Amino acid sequence: MNRVLICNSQRNELEAIQAALRNSCTLHLMSSWDNTPLDFQGIDAIILDVNFTQAQGLDFLMEVCSHHYIPVLLISPPDDPQCAIEARRIGAFNYCVKTERLYSVLEMAVREMIFAYNDQQELKHTIMALKARVAILEGQLKEKTAQTSASPVTAKAKPDNQQQRASMLQEIAKRLNNGEINLPSFPNISYELEELVRKDAGMDEITALLRKDMVISAKLISVANSPRYGGLRPSHTAEQAINVLGLNTSKEFVDIIANRALYMARNPKYQEILKDLWRHGVACAHASYLIAQLAKLSRPREVFFMGLMHDIGKLFLIQVISELQTRNVIDPPPSKKSLDDFLEKYHGLFGRKLLEIWKLPSEIAVVAQFHEALGQATTVTRELLAVALGNLLAKRAGYGTYNVKKDDAEVERTAKSIGLDVAHVQEIPKELIVFMEETGLSFD
Repeated sequence: MNRVLICNSQRNELEAIQAALRNSCTLHLMSSWDNTPLDFQGIDAIILDVNFTQAQGLDFLMEVCSHHYIPVLLISPPDDPQCAIEARRIGAFNYCVKTERLYSVLEMAVREMIFAYNDQQELKHTIMALKARVAILEGQLKEKTAQTSASPVTAKAKPDNQQQRASMLQEIAKRLNNGEINLPSFPNISYELEELVRKDAGMDEITALLRKDMVISAKLISVANSPRYGGLRPSHTAEQAINVLGLNTSKEFVDIIANRALYMARNPKYQEILKDLWRHGVACAHASYLIAQLAKLSRPREVFFMGLMHDIGKLFLIQVISELQTRNVIDPPPSKKSLDDFLEKYHGLFGRKLLEIWKLPSEIAVVAQFHEALGQATTVTRELLAVALGNLLAKRAGYGTYNVKKDDAEVERTAKSIGLDVAHVQEIPKELIVFMEETGLSFD
């Protein structure tokens, strides 16, 4: 059985958690903390309630995340979503809102957290491949250093840049291999809402779920009242917002809003990059959805989600680089271009691995890996083509860097591969700009 430490100052709540988990976990209890050093020998996970310390447990969480590598599930208050957001920034693996349903879902939440955390070990295979790649890069570097006949300034600049990238990759590989990196976790509300949609749940169940996250509910209502969807009667509740948007569209916006919380970095210098990356992801998702409709694909909503996840590897790598830099483990990339080059080169591989850890369908992981490398994919599906084209059109709309000479030709090739003419997709960039502005999805 997994060994779980429960950190809670309320005896009645400790007993309720024990009752919920006693059949699936070996439980250890902690009712207070006096700021002494912590020893978690033999503990697989921690359940931390906001009542544990006067600082809502965040001081304890910071101590845990600064010195230990162990998943923490925060039990957050229903009326303070900022607490959960701050906990995720510090390093909590996930959170559950303290509601009447908490104890009925707690066992599943703990189990899924431990499964996802343990799945980090699967990264070892990826790390071995990356180490082999590093060895090749280092060999190429030595050859170029020996053979170059360029000027001293030019000859020195390129090897230094390559050496920086190789060093950063080696450090990321080593830390991941040792389990020293906090991996982001997939938003729990997206899992739960997808399950409710799948089983045709009633409106009461769906709105009850959304009310658990006031930030998502408020933003969903805002979207329903936006110029794109707002009607004569404004929405004031999550139920009214869903009625305006429709269930499937509401699910898409919940995925968008929930994923926005992932795009945070400990180092503020990366925050603007993450904001741009998130906007590009949203634009790509909507473009991919429009392309799926034009091409008459059978699952446009799934293609939307693939588009939303396509650059998740860049998010992951930026967060890792930010964390390692904050710990003074690595030097910052020498320039934005060197960072962009590094992300372009490795985001597909890391994106696929993260989605596999999240246990999302393999076809989504394949899109994350090959949307910019179609020629390397074993099988190129029409869904993959839709996201690859959506990625290009999102950049053309201004959400990312577009290379006119190169990418125009790629747009034409990809459109033809999915069965569309360029004329079919030429209005999509304009539609993306309108979509982002009218729905308010450029919010910070």
